Amino acid sequence: MSTVLIVGRPNVGKSTLFNRLVGGKKAIVDDLPGVTRDFVFGRVEWQQKSFEIVDTCGLFDNPKDIVEEKMRDLTLDIIDDGDLILWVVDGKQGLTAADYELADFLRRYRERIILVANKVENEANYEINVKPELYSLGFGEPIPISADHGLNIDILLEEIIKTLQAHGHYIDFGLEPEETSIRVAIVGKPNAGKSSLFNAIVGSQRSLVTDLPGTTRDTVDETLLIDDTPITFVDTAGIRKKSRVKVKNVEYYSVMRAIDAIERSDIIVLVIDATQGISNQDQRIAGLAEKNGKGIIVVFNKTDLIDDRKINGLLKAFEFELYFVDYSPIIFTSAITGKGIDELIDKIFLVSEKIDYHIPTGLLNNLIGRFVSSTPPVGTKVKKAKIYYATQINKRPPLILLNVNDPRLFNQSYLRGLKRTIRENIDPLEGTPIFIKLRRKK
Repeated sequence: MSTVLIVGRPNVGKSTLFNRLVGGKKAIVDDLPGVTRDFVFGRVEWQQKSFEIVDTCGLFDNPKDIVEEKMRDLTLDIIDDGDLILWVVDGKQGLTAADYELADFLRRYRERIILVANKVENEANYEINVKPELYSLGFGEPIPISADHGLNIDILLEEIIKTLQAHGHYIDFGLEPEETSIRVAIVGKPNAGKSSLFNAIVGSQRSLVTDLPGTTRDTVDETLLIDDTPITFVDTAGIRKKSRVKVKNVEYYSVMRAIDAIERSDIIVLVIDATQGISNQDQRIAGLAEKNGKGIIVVFNKTDLIDDRKINGLLKAFEFELYFVDYSPIIFTSAITGKGIDELIDKIFLVSEKIDYHIPTGLLNNLIGRFVSSTPPVGTKVKKAKIYYATQINKRPPLILLNVNDPRLFNQSYLRGLKRTIRENIDPLEGTPIFIKLRRKK
């Protein structure tokens, strides 16, 4: 599929244009310059044709810190990979020194650049004050648009398709259904090493990595074909305690995207900083994953910075502090050295298999019968608790329906014991929560 890059200096509306083209709000948009820090990929489908679109980091003319410097370097590195470049400038305020500097860099790619003037809500101002300036860049006729209001988006799409075809690039004809892939969300607190782990898995610098907490803002995804199976890895923003996140700011939307990634994924890789240990926030994230019925793998990252004694301490802490997901595989990784990456991939395949596990009805009822005989439910003084029949009614994760005389007679402790018995006698169901639903049956 052809790849189209959106480039430009900060705050010219690149992410707004990206969202307009893909038909959703995949990239975070804010008036603050430099909100986009990673590449956000999407697919544009228009008139039986489609192409991949990439929202890139803003190109600062004078980077003020390591984050802005790395953002610029990442964008400059990816430009060679694009089949077509949409260079977005501000059609309201005009050009700045950063635009002229970028023009000098982009001149070598002149044949595959479309100059786009965004924020052209006032056409008179654009024609008189801005358009003559844009001609001086030497990149041909600019296309005036308003990504906010959808002005001339159809004209821009026609030009993109025409230019790609003129340069011999393949355009998908007909909308093919996307391949079903295993979706794996990499989640955790800020600065646990999620982006470093993501980059180590996909084998490239897709996510921006610095020592500063909160570097990742958008969710970044990459689909890899491993053993003929497509797996989509999603890097997410660090999830901080709710009380520390201001409502409606950039971090708020980043955290909301991370939570949404959990809800839309099949498997959650919970990344914990091995040098810091398990925190209350790690417990909350694990609880959120289990509540949503997701496969869970716990990863202790940065193990190149700890010794064996610390590793043993983490294993003991896991038993006490993450006891409610004690069925999860534990992996010790180092994104720097690559330690544990292959084992993580193996566990992803294992958990993907287990969340679709089906327990034969006869085997399930036989086991529950033996469990009830050895450990009868307590009930009350006047009413005995009874289980009549059990069957698995759903997968991903396994959902077991118990037909009972009165659901109120069964407490959570008893149901946990039943789940434990299933794991010990039928299958460990690694990384897979088991849900039990009670139904009154006369």
